Amino acid sequence: MKQRSCKTYQSRTAVACILILLLVGSASFAGCTGVTTQAGTEATPTLTQAQSRTPLVIYAAASLTGASPVLKQAFEKAYPQYDVSFDLDGTQMLTQKIEQGAEADVFLSASTRYTDRLKSGGYLENSTVKKFASNYIIIILPKANTAKIESAADLDHTSLRIAMGTEEVPVGINTRQAIDKMANTSYGPSWKEGLYSNVVTYETTEPGVVTKVNLGEVDAGFVYESSYKAAKAGTLKAIVIPKDQNSLQTYTVGILAKTGEKEGASRFLEFLTSADGQKILADFGFASA
Repeated sequence: MKQRSCKTYQSRTAVACILILLLVGSASFAGCTGVTTQAGTEATPTLTQAQSRTPLVIYAAASLTGASPVLKQAFEKAYPQYDVSFDLDGTQMLTQKIEQGAEADVFLSASTRYTDRLKSGGYLENSTVKKFASNYIIIILPKANTAKIESAADLDHTSLRIAMGTEEVPVGINTRQAIDKMANTSYGPSWKEGLYSNVVTYETTEPGVVTKVNLGEVDAGFVYESSYKAAKAGTLKAIVIPKDQNSLQTYTVGILAKTGEKEGASRFLEFLTSADGQKILADFGFASA
């Protein structure tokens, strides 16, 4: 009788151990698959439940600052598998970053000079480079216009404060070309000399000029038409430069040669030049290429 009782006890103990092991295994399995446990705790989801998005880095001219978040939103809506980030800076600075080995997927340039430089250096997939927008130079004034500037002819008046881009930044290059044309066709060399004597700040990005004017730190600034058209109504005044005295800026886009995401970069380029992408750019004052 004692032997039988002992065997019965051992058998029951073995069954109990097996049940405990099965319960522990089930709990572990539930944790691995993201199933809710009996305690109600949500386990960590698997990759199939929360797929990661593919990063896509866009190097873009600073004058695209206003349009960039709308372009990002529209592209990600069409292609939710991508996570787009814009690195916005002067085109000359972005060019230097690329030449120094910075990693990006797409280059949006406000100057064919720098695009050509990267093409010749082997930094772009040259066959992908194309025009996507254009812009003319315009003169903007603070809303108050306390300097009482009425036309470009007034820009040589003494005591004025003028802002423009540096000689290296695209908006600065085109500003100088427009000033040369105006001096040669309408106002003369003394006007040009007086205008430059009134320049109190040279900005490395086009939005930098806009900011100086908006804050009233200067009386006038040379920027792109897109910045004036995209500005909140009534915040700026503008003097239009005739087309025959102006300098047209052409924007180009290209895929970086060392991109790690060729498919996504190609999709972004196609989107930018599509009707939807062009509509967004037009809404921010850019003209077609």
